[in-house]
Amino acid sequence: MISVIVAVYKDAQSLGLILEALQKQSSKDFEIIVAEDCSSDEIKSCLEKYTHLNIKHTSQEDSGWRKNASLNNAIRVAEGDLLVFIDGDCIPNIDFVKEYGRHQEENTVLCGRRIELGPVYSTRLRQGETDIVKIQNHYILNYFSMMKDKTRHYEEGLHLPDFLYHLKHDNKKASLIGCNFAVNKKDLVEINGFNEDYTTPSVGEDTDIEFRLRLKGCAFKRIRNKSFVFHLFHEETYDSLSHTTSMKVFTKVKDGNIMVCENGLNKIKS
Repeated sequence: MISVIVAVYKDAQSLGLILEALQKQSSKDFEIIVAEDCSSDEIKSCLEKYTHLNIKHTSQEDSGWRKNASLNNAIRVAEGDLLVFIDGDCIPNIDFVKEYGRHQEENTVLCGRRIELGPVYSTRLRQGETDIVKIQNHYILNYFSMMKDKTRHYEEGLHLPDFLYHLKHDNKKASLIGCNFAVNKKDLVEINGFNEDYTTPSVGEDTDIEFRLRLKGCAFKRIRNKSFVFHLFHEETYDSLSHTTSMKVFTKVKDGNIMVCENGLNKIKS
């Protein structure tokens, strides 16, 4: 089975769009884990509308950015042998789960990508004027309107047949982005999950994980044009100070060649 882990923080509207897309998946053999870095009434109310889905909900006290701790909460309750991670503002395409399952391999991390929608398409989705199925079914026809809306990485949403997929992606280096990737649970457990020393975003939920999984010997495989997500538009929230803070933690990990973090799924005393 596959566990789809959705990292959320208060945005119940986006979570609803994600759950709508997940209930329309072409593959049904998966569970959903909503990993909330908070404990809000809005998210609870949203989940009450989807009791027909196989959903688990983890939450924690809202005490600053603790996404990695929240993701570790989800790993602990996950029953799937493949863990798929997406962010709470990223809507999966309809074959998302099927393609991740089809490409699962031992000791291999699968690296998806995202289409960054512009404000008009994002608003239409949020207001129920369209949905992911309609966008996918008319994707090429929507090219000019999506470009006008300043959609980024449009090409990631072109669902390529296998022979073109292999021609484009085979023998090219894969890299991980935290909003869309999959890893075998046993591999993540062996590096002790996500490093909770990170208390600011931008590094700990992807760069650190990729570095430590590579140290473990995992291969990295592109899953672009197969398992992609539609990222909803929002104002840029990049914070250079947060990035600098995270990089200080990552520098220690990299310089020490640390594969197993101490402050992860288990709290290891040094």
